Amino acid sequence: MKRISDISILLAAALTLACAKIETGADQGTPAGDNSVSVDAGAGDMESGDVSDAYPYFGDTLVVDMAGSSLPAGAVVSDDGRNVVLSHLPADFVLAVSGDEELELQQPDNHLLSAEPVAGEINRFRIRKGLYAPNVPAETAVLEFRRKGLSNVYPEDAITLELSANPVVVRGEMNFDTDGNVYDFGRYVDNELGVFVIPEGKGLSVEFSSGEDPWVKLVQSESGAWRVLGGWRPNDPGADGRSQAATIVVSNSDGTDREEYTVVRRNYGLPVTWMHGVWWCKYNAMGNSMDFDDQILVPEDPAAVAGQTLFEYLTSCSPEEYAALWGWAYQGDSGQGMRVVESDGMAVMDGFSMNVPAHINKLPAGALAPDGYELPSMEEFNRIFDATDYIWMMWNGTHTLKTPWEGSDKVQREQRRKNGIAVGSLTLDDLIYIRMWSPSSPEHEPIVWYGPGAQWNTTDGIRHANHYNNILFGVYSPEGSGWYMAGGMSNLYMHKNGAGTRDTRILRFKKSDVEYIY
Repeated sequence: MKRISDISILLAAALTLACAKIETGADQGTPAGDNSVSVDAGAGDMESGDVSDAYPYFGDTLVVDMAGSSLPAGAVVSDDGRNVVLSHLPADFVLAVSGDEELELQQPDNHLLSAEPVAGEINRFRIRKGLYAPNVPAETAVLEFRRKGLSNVYPEDAITLELSANPVVVRGEMNFDTDGNVYDFGRYVDNELGVFVIPEGKGLSVEFSSGEDPWVKLVQSESGAWRVLGGWRPNDPGADGRSQAATIVVSNSDGTDREEYTVVRRNYGLPVTWMHGVWWCKYNAMGNSMDFDDQILVPEDPAAVAGQTLFEYLTSCSPEEYAALWGWAYQGDSGQGMRVVESDGMAVMDGFSMNVPAHINKLPAGALAPDGYELPSMEEFNRIFDATDYIWMMWNGTHTLKTPWEGSDKVQREQRRKNGIAVGSLTLDDLIYIRMWSPSSPEHEPIVWYGPGAQWNTTDGIRHANHYNNILFGVYSPEGSGWYMAGGMSNLYMHKNGAGTRDTRILRFKKSDVEYIY
């Protein structure tokens, strides 16, 4: 190895030696009175720019001083003392280096490593190493030393650390190759978050900070791998969009060799009620239907805050409060809600377009919904609307389903009207809202249907048959079928109708299926 930048040391040493010989007469081959000195540094023709093969010779090679070191469990030092193999686990240890000169350790170029000299001691260094994340290949880190008094660091003055790969394998989106081994989804997620495959003899557990809900569950599959399930809590008062964390721990059976991996999500939740196997959202979608921040979240549920059911709240609330919930509808695949406004003396949907290529009902179920929610399918709407005869919506009563759900074939209903809803200079009356519930599960709050009538052209707005209650429902139906409330005020009824692409619809989501409810 060539040490060109420190050739001056060699030249100085040679000059010193020559002078000493002159003073002592040690070199008898030098003619008396001849004080000239010839130094051959082996540097070649320096003027020609040749590279010298000469370098300072220190007489020692840097190796691990085993007696002075305190290495972590499982560390392996090579026979020549120049290489140390470390496990994937975090470590905090002292590395001593044998050598005649005092050494200065350079800060390692690796985000998992830090180093500093041990105070008051020579050539002993404290090394800290972080946990090596799953799925990251093994790598080599070099600890470089500069001999005191030299200006440069030479490649041979180094100890190599081999950083072993983590035997834990993580499948799925979670990636823990970050500072602190934290993976933040940055959004609401549930169901399978990922899979851990751990070595034989290791165990897996999950921990939560004080006061946090047990929103993560570990389930071992037949293959021995561990599925990490994110859960959901109906009407969770803490589902306000806050960050929610859980720590997944890999360790030996006695708790040693502990590895911590933290997973974080945003905890959002929409108010829901249960009917015939479906967790139905209580409120219609509003604003950007895909954005939780535009929806009514569980802690903000105005009916629950007032200690009422939604049906009771719509009866007691002001016309302004009713209008804020009522006046939203959607077209196409944008997910951007339209409000009821006045135009040319008519109530219309603001932004209505005659050119809408996408049919809402034919979109994927979750296309317009926030994460974890979706439009109910035609079959799920049928569990409420598909009666053996017409459902006459202007009357209270009970209807019988064509296909019972878990032995229940009765649905009870009650309708009321809201008056005095101001839209521009217009005042809208007789806006219908209807609650429906199953006699077999009276403990659950009824579903309440409300919303503006559909708009399908620019001449009529949302008023049809002299009222505003011809509501078209958004339904997940790849074939394009759907449900529509048709007729006049004296013969208002539900019937199957998929309608066209430009027809505006209300969107009432359901909670997507979830494996774990906590």
